[in-house]
Amino acid sequence: MKIYTVSLLLFLISIVGCSKPDEVTDNVVELRHVRTLTVTSPEQKRFIELPGVVAANRKAELSFRVAGKIKTLAVKEGDHVVEGQVLASLDSTDIEIQLKSDQAEFDRALADFNRGQALVTKGTISQANYNQLQSTLATAEAALDTTKQNLFYGQLKAPFDGIIAKRNIDNFEEVQAKQEVLTLQDVSSIDIKVDIPERIMILTNEDTKPEVEALFDAIPNTSFPLALKEVATQADLDTNTYEVTLSMPKVEGFNILPGMSVTTRARQTLGLPQLTSTSVYVPAHAVLEDSSGRYAFVAIQKDEAIHTVERRDLTTGTLSSLGLEITSGLAPGDTLIIAGMSKMYQGLEVLRLQEARL
Repeated sequence: MKIYTVSLLLFLISIVGCSKPDEVTDNVVELRHVRTLTVTSPEQKRFIELPGVVAANRKAELSFRVAGKIKTLAVKEGDHVVEGQVLASLDSTDIEIQLKSDQAEFDRALADFNRGQALVTKGTISQANYNQLQSTLATAEAALDTTKQNLFYGQLKAPFDGIIAKRNIDNFEEVQAKQEVLTLQDVSSIDIKVDIPERIMILTNEDTKPEVEALFDAIPNTSFPLALKEVATQADLDTNTYEVTLSMPKVEGFNILPGMSVTTRARQTLGLPQLTSTSVYVPAHAVLEDSSGRYAFVAIQKDEAIHTVERRDLTTGTLSSLGLEITSGLAPGDTLIIAGMSKMYQGLEVLRLQEARL
């Protein structure tokens, strides 16, 4: 019985040992991600790009010069208005009552003055009394003029053609004098504000003013020429930059509004080497060196996602503000690997991260 049990156990072990597992796990190699930069023509590197913000050509914060209750509010945000148009008005009831009172006081003071003028010539009243009547008339006239002016100030009119950018109050609200009611912007042309660092500002003068253009992310493959409008010569205390205002005509077909971000690009002309037709410039840290000389790795596209690493032997030139000059080994359009090069080797398959921008 024991011999039979042992034999059965050995038989079962042999079956288990010879059987194949139900599931076979494939060895999946996780591809390395690399950061790349597309090699560009050196002419493209002769540009300086700086962020800017769109501003209105003219802007006015509109407010009443007197306090009161809003009676009519004739505009809403986004409305186009013309110069002289009434935008809002105050309830003038109290001012009109005051105007009647001041008018009556002026009429009485004028009558007293006219009588006193006749009497002073006859010697009936003294010169001092006459002077008092004259002073009272002047005071009443000033009060009447002030009330009339306040009645005029009860209307808020557009100082120029533009768009209502913001409305800070609603109809029938009480407002104080000088309280901002409406923001009016003139967008018949567009201003662009750019903060220029001192390293660029110091190289710019009347003789080296570059041609500048605006680029918007939402409007690809299109640039808009800019004209210099004004330059601040006092640096911002926090950023140590100088604000430059550029202007551009209104662009038909696109709703470019104040506050939008924009990239300004100017051709760089100072402090750059003489370019040759065969050279390209790359970040110096992307170039390695061993006993065979200097080299770099490029990514060659294999399919939609995967790239294959290829070593390129390089001939280098000088180092400048454009980067390290490559006289042979790389060409515009090559996809240069710029991070993790120590782990690269010929034939390695990799995945590209988002393209770097230098």
